[in-house]
Amino acid sequence: MNILGDSRMLRWLLLVVLASQSTRGDIFSSTAHLQNLLHLERHLVTTLHEYIERTESKINQVKRYLNLFYHSYEEVLEEKLPAGDDEMVGNPLQAFQLVRRLAVDWEGVRKAVDTDDWKPIRRLVRDYDHLLPHNDDLQGAALALVRLQDTYKLNMTDVARGDILGLPQGTTLSARDLLYLGKQSFNAGYYAHAIRWLEEALSQAHLEGNRTASTAEVMAFYTSAVDMHDKLFERTDLDVADYDTFGHPLKGGNASAVLSGGRKVKDVVLGQNIPLQDEQNNYMALCRGERLMSLAEESKLKCRLDDRGRHPYLLLRPLKVEERGLRPYVVQFHDLLTDGQTDMLRQIAEPKLSRSMVQAEHGSEVVSVSRTSQNAWVGPKDHPLMESTYRLVEAVTGLSTDVDREHAEVVQIANYGMGGHYTPHYDYLLVDKKPEDLQFVHPKELDAGDRTATLMFYLSDVTRGGATVFPKVGASVWPKKGSAVFWYNLKLSGTEDSMTLHGACPVAIGSKWVANFWIREKGQVFRRRCALNPES
Repeated sequence: MNILGDSRMLRWLLLVVLASQSTRGDIFSSTAHLQNLLHLERHLVTTLHEYIERTESKINQVKRYLNLFYHSYEEVLEEKLPAGDDEMVGNPLQAFQLVRRLAVDWEGVRKAVDTDDWKPIRRLVRDYDHLLPHNDDLQGAALALVRLQDTYKLNMTDVARGDILGLPQGTTLSARDLLYLGKQSFNAGYYAHAIRWLEEALSQAHLEGNRTASTAEVMAFYTSAVDMHDKLFERTDLDVADYDTFGHPLKGGNASAVLSGGRKVKDVVLGQNIPLQDEQNNYMALCRGERLMSLAEESKLKCRLDDRGRHPYLLLRPLKVEERGLRPYVVQFHDLLTDGQTDMLRQIAEPKLSRSMVQAEHGSEVVSVSRTSQNAWVGPKDHPLMESTYRLVEAVTGLSTDVDREHAEVVQIANYGMGGHYTPHYDYLLVDKKPEDLQFVHPKELDAGDRTATLMFYLSDVTRGGATVFPKVGASVWPKKGSAVFWYNLKLSGTEDSMTLHGACPVAIGSKWVANFWIREKGQVFRRRCALNPES
């Protein structure tokens, strides 16, 4: 792929495409797996301390042997006694000590040295090799930081000093860390960001006294990044504003004056047919907490208690409804699950977690960095709590969640890891497919119909980031443990609602767990009646 050859390719797509080489590394994509890695490292550190203690004990034993030797021959070494072999072995006391050292003391040294003290560490690494990260994981973790920096416009100096979105993290980045982040930013087409990471690396290298990376090494990469950045301004076949630059060539200028100053600032555009770039700009702005709806539109959104009598459960416990959007109708239901219930759902799912997939051509599924998370599929019969949660969803939505009759899918519980996100997408599966593509869809899927609605539980709070946003609507829903967000993917006419485009914002700090209930068309004929108007 020629990065410079397509002037309309967005930087976020560059990150996705160029990072696709690292999709085999899955450790970073789930905080649950990162916790396992944390526990493994603690075990390794404890075992290494034990290794050091045993090794020091061996060294002390060797030193004791040497001290016995030197003490026995102290006067010989100081030339106070004859040093000839005959005189030494003729000395009964020295002969006794010689025999004792080699018969007793040496045996202790030999046994100590013969012991394989590295064996516990070797066994630990072998038993948990599947948890140990590889280069793919490191690259994925670095790109996650790059994604966070770009989405949330993080100050790189603050990040290098251990501050993310105003929260001190208790750790800092070394010059070697910053150099690696600069390289990954450059490879992903983030030239201005790469230069700023490398500037921070230079500064840190000076502070460290070239301990982790030398200024000469960093400067070599910095020069290459500046050269590539400036070459963009020599091209006549592209719009530099589509790339991550400072808005002007850097040679002879101050690189850190303005980060990505070349971007065009545009008015907010909402609606059904907005360009892809506006969708992405809105997605990132909503992730940062920016308000895109007008005050007039926001004033129409209400909070209320709803007991509408659809289910006896609602008479006893009315729904706490917060409207987030009207077209399409997006609501957040508060306090649906208790802390104990959300924790239990996470415990049920954790052993089953695996890397999230996305749909590809011909009905296949592939791993993609457009969705960095891990998920597990949990049915109503897997645990009593799951069965009652299905009933709760049915009471809240008024829709059938009967999995056995294919009215709903088995629940997907997902855990987002470091910088975990899901770029804007639709939940419906069938209505937008071409007839030739439908032949690859399983008959059972066709019989169940499309995903008419989505209800997503938040099973954890998120310290920073992790919102669910609707770029065409300008709506955002922030994770609140025990709450759920709900919307219809299809109109009453059964056609797709393209305004339901939504994405999961990168998790900046914390852990994000969600449970997705996808409700199909089958079984809803008398619960959500069709409309003749295609726009209904």
